[in-house]
Amino acid sequence: MADVNDYITGKILVDTKLALRYLKFVKIPVIGSLIGKKLLDKVKSFEPRLIDMETASKLIQEAEKCAAGERVCRAIHKNSEHTESVFLDELAEGMIEAGKARDITKEEALNNLKKYLNNPLILSKVSGKYMEICPSSPGECVYWNMERCKLKCLNRTR
Repeated sequence: MADVNDYITGKILVDTKLALRYLKFVKIPVIGSLIGKKLLDKVKSFEPRLIDMETASKLIQEAEKCAAGERVCRAIHKNSEHTESVFLDELAEGMIEAGKARDITKEEALNNLKKYLNNPLILSKVSGKYMEICPSSPGECVYWNMERCKLKCLNRTR
């Protein structure tokens, strides 16, 4: 399970880069099924789900702390569209302390997400709690790339 420390140290970037690299081999019959299973097992702990703005707003209002910072896949794909994730609670605190996000109000967090209305919002668990709201860029996102490879990982119940 990924935890707050994985985000703070940048381990999440290394793991995501590796997952994106492995996705290139998923279509190879025997090797592909083994790699696909490992990737799905790794992603399972994030319990990624698509959410709407109403759900995002509720989570933000319930949070004790909010921060905004570069989304994980954007840090890997520097030429991709710029969007910023909203981090909540302990993840927000850790990302701010690590200099990877800035402290924002709840209103700013919501306005940040509203800037990217064409980007599907993905909610992910970190340290066993939903604390990352990402306005995903489907071309670079590890979850969307897994979906394209027929590795269903996104929960679509809103």
